[in-house]
Amino acid sequence: MDSTNTPQSVADEEALHGFLRAHVGALAAPTLSAQTPLLGHGLLDSLGVVQLMVFLGSELGVEIEDEDFTQENLATLGNVLALISRKRQSANQAAVP
Repeated sequence: MDSTNTPQSVADEEALHGFLRAHVGALAAPTLSAQTPLLGHGLLDSLGVVQLMVFLGSELGVEIEDEDFTQENLATLGNVLALISRKRQSANQAAVP
């Protein structure tokens, strides 16, 4: 994405790329970028969205809530990465007394 990526965000991006390659096949591999559309005529159908959200929780430790299932949050690879970042920031702020 950009040079301000933290090691965690780089790891998140790599994990998300791996998930997408595993679930949508090798055809997607060379075209993945922050602007890659995931919904509509993109890479994910409704089952893929559910699998993605489960992956975020189980593999990345990001707690996903019903209100996170929005077109905006899931429209592109970059939007999903931004969601992960926001959820982590929120969790970190909640953990600080």
